[in-house]
Amino acid sequence: MAGHEAPLTQLLQRVAQGERGALDQVFAVLYPELRKIARARLRSQGGVAHLDTTALVHESFLRLVDAAELVLTDRKHFFTYAAKTMRNIIIDFAREQLAERRGGGQAALLLDTVLANEVAANAGEAALIRINDALLALESVDPVLAQVVEMRYFAGYSEVEVAELLGSSERTVRRQWEKARAFLLATLQE
Repeated sequence: MAGHEAPLTQLLQRVAQGERGALDQVFAVLYPELRKIARARLRSQGGVAHLDTTALVHESFLRLVDAAELVLTDRKHFFTYAAKTMRNIIIDFAREQLAERRGGGQAALLLDTVLANEVAANAGEAALIRINDALLALESVDPVLAQVVEMRYFAGYSEVEVAELLGSSERTVRRQWEKARAFLLATLQE
């Protein structure tokens, strides 16, 4: 990861100066890594119906382009933003799917052939939303711990990779991860 730092930082600086072509170059350079993150995230969620790796990566990039006030100065900022964006997209999609499954005010129609699949899917999306709510609570208490969770859980990074991206030691990240997990577990059990 560190070998690409200087060219990526230069590209991000060009983006901050308003150079549109630089943003396209950033996307091209980071596309394989963004796909890896998205694939890991979707796989760890057991898949989110109708949302695939390519859609998640492209939606993340579109949100990046739309965030005009966002200034990404280096690799850390970019991947922190990408992890948070992917989390938001997955949670938004889960909420949308859950609302659609609940009928949006329509009378329920149960079909025996899909009933079991819908129950399983609803449980997964509901769990995602509960996890997101717990993460928002953590973020209000300790934003750094929430960032570690986003990078570990939603971006699929290892403790070593998180430490490198955040500029801290692996031991510190491990302690933060354990502390965040304890907070989230306590919050989810309430």
